[in-house]
Amino acid sequence: MLINRTLNDYVNEVASSKPAPGGGSVSSLVASLGIALSSMVYNLTIGRQFYNEYDDDIKDEIESGLKICRRLLSEFMELVDEDKNAYEEVISAIKMPKDTDENKAIRSEKLENAYINALNVPLKLARLCCEGFAPTLLIAQYGNPNAVSDAAVGALLLFAGLQSAMINVKTNAKYIKDKSFVDSAIEECEKLIRRYEPIKDEIINISMKGL
Repeated sequence: MLINRTLNDYVNEVASSKPAPGGGSVSSLVASLGIALSSMVYNLTIGRQFYNEYDDDIKDEIESGLKICRRLLSEFMELVDEDKNAYEEVISAIKMPKDTDENKAIRSEKLENAYINALNVPLKLARLCCEGFAPTLLIAQYGNPNAVSDAAVGALLLFAGLQSAMINVKTNAKYIKDKSFVDSAIEECEKLIRRYEPIKDEIINISMKGL
């Protein structure tokens, strides 16, 4: 699994002439680093003296936010490999025989399904990136003032993951015959970017006030 390799090995494999892991896998890794930074700010907040002075409701919100970050981190890391697996499924379908009408029909169906699956991976990434903004905003507001700049970087990486996901959705979309599915996926990504860009900016503004 890619996620179990050393950072050096992963980066060098991305830099190689191999077509995968590529932008989709890297986008998932970027998002995982974004939410990891948010998690770090949570862990540098919980249990500190200023944290203990918060109302119980705020403490509960913070602890819930950390749980969300942990779940998202796990899901992002799974996508690092899922993207490469989806690419390999497409390549396998492309290589299927097309010497008879029957084989052409089988190949066409497999290829359509493979591209739909390949599109669904970045679409899932886009949705998960958006789930990361609420806990990141929360910890930017209540987190350790010495670490909230890391929440700003986390928000930037989450948004980069979201934008990259839309690029990969569009990349796979052009090969899919089901235009209703394609149009819906692209429209969803565009709406998510419009909705969450102001939240990303808000997180950065809050985090930068103390600098």
